[in-house]
Amino acid sequence: MKTTIKSLRGAIALITVLLITGNVEAAILSGDFRTESDLPYCCDRGGPLVYENIGAAVGAGEELTDANFVENPANWGGGVVHMDLDPSTNILTLDSQDTWDFETFDAWITNIVFDAGERITGLSLISGNITDLGLAAILNFSDNSVHIRYDVGAGNPTFDFTGGRAQFQITTDVSAVPVPAAVWLFGSGLMGLLGLNRKRAQSLAA
Repeated sequence: MKTTIKSLRGAIALITVLLITGNVEAAILSGDFRTESDLPYCCDRGGPLVYENIGAAVGAGEELTDANFVENPANWGGGVVHMDLDPSTNILTLDSQDTWDFETFDAWITNIVFDAGERITGLSLISGNITDLGLAAILNFSDNSVHIRYDVGAGNPTFDFTGGRAQFQITTDVSAVPVPAAVWLFGSGLMGLLGLNRKRAQSLAA
């Protein structure tokens, strides 16, 4: 009888551990990466220089590079910025590849896919600046996207890319992973059996 009760208690302890550890932090699996460099205030010529990588898998190196060229209707020179997202830390690195002058630069990751249903709750600068003017990055985010923008504003001098890097921290929440209903039922059944065995033991003792 004691052995049975010990076994039941062990099983219940295991179920408890499973329930407690049901909360895990998910990783970013993929997303749509895009950059745009432009001179819209002084000399708009039909659109920005665009690089884009749709559905890029995260974690195998830079997600956006020169190879992801889309269009350059104004024939701007330079303006290439690589994007690299580390899935283990959710740190995004922007790496400028030249020192050409521009007025605006935008970087997006949209349609982000997580492995356990997370959502983005914050975006902040860690270090660095890819503009020689030290422009403050304008940061925006939604549940599954981030947007980083540098903008000198109309009537102001252009900035030059630094040829350096800037890093940003993407913050996510910790999503609860649903525990299968069978686990709850199994746990309830074990509790019932343990209670029944205790009653039997008390009856035999009496």
